[in-house]
Amino acid sequence: MAISTTSVSPKDFQLAFIKEATAGTAVVASMNLINIDSIEMPTLNQLQVTDVRHGAGRTLKQVDAFTTNQLTVKEISFSGIADKVVLPLLLENITQDVEGGDDLYEILNNYEPGGIALGTTAVSDNTSTFTVVIDNPVVVGSGSDTARSMIFKGCVLTSLTINADIGEESGRVKMSGTFKSGSMPDLTPTSGESNLPTFGNTAHFDDNYFMSDFSTTTVAGVSECVMKSFSLTIENDAQFMGHDADGNYQIIQRALPEVIATVDTVVKYDGKTANLINAFDSQSLGGESGHVDIDLQMATGTNKIGIDIDHTMITDVSFSEEEAMFLSVSQKAIADATGANKFFTIKATN
Repeated sequence: MAISTTSVSPKDFQLAFIKEATAGTAVVASMNLINIDSIEMPTLNQLQVTDVRHGAGRTLKQVDAFTTNQLTVKEISFSGIADKVVLPLLLENITQDVEGGDDLYEILNNYEPGGIALGTTAVSDNTSTFTVVIDNPVVVGSGSDTARSMIFKGCVLTSLTINADIGEESGRVKMSGTFKSGSMPDLTPTSGESNLPTFGNTAHFDDNYFMSDFSTTTVAGVSECVMKSFSLTIENDAQFMGHDADGNYQIIQRALPEVIATVDTVVKYDGKTANLINAFDSQSLGGESGHVDIDLQMATGTNKIGIDIDHTMITDVSFSEEEAMFLSVSQKAIADATGANKFFTIKATN
């Protein structure tokens, strides 16, 4: 058999997702493409036991080894450009909050999400499960088995980072994240089958967010500071429980043990921000006055993005040598005593 002359560019691969009508049942039509930087190999986490058992000879025997891909959690990580079509869908899933016409995605202090049962009819919004596809549209080889897409059903977004730097691409907002699934994937879909993915024809990659409007911000209680960059990370992890005969987990439970929101900013060291070092060292969380906040541009209009956290703890302040001296400030969202208040709010126009 002759060697293959086919080569595939890394840029031929695509990453897409779409909500599922039935939780854990793949949907591959009119998927939403993510404007990725590069493709990453998913983490399959198949179980491999290679411990030497008792017996003659100090070697691993074939009968000693055990491997399975059932009841394992798959992880699909990505990084790319945030746009106003894809980012709101991702925010809706990780916060499990449906945008109500105000472009806001919120988690309350008393957030207690219910579980998602695979096989049940999913809600009509994007707060349940996704199908995620890593697609190679180039024909590989010949014959009927030419497709090399990877289809992951029953996925939820468990981590999302939104970040931008005014010195990079005019402050264009980037994002990265991780989907997790406890369902068996389809790694070998065959050409001609109905489960090969198709993608929506909406050209949304130009609908980007920028941080150039962050002219007045509040960081760690300091208003109108000059900000160079920011990075918001939301972690809403998932635990997978139960199993069926095909090796799929049956229940997805979010926010175990907790939902986390952290913000890292770089602000200019000047008369307004110099006291942040002392504020970090001496902060007291014994009462409401001990909390600080962060408010990054919650203005109205198109292509706007913002972060509003009423109660935070400063977790680090350090020097950052830029063109001038700046400060790196890290904050973590904390809940106040009133359960109905907002833990954090993210604004993303769509």
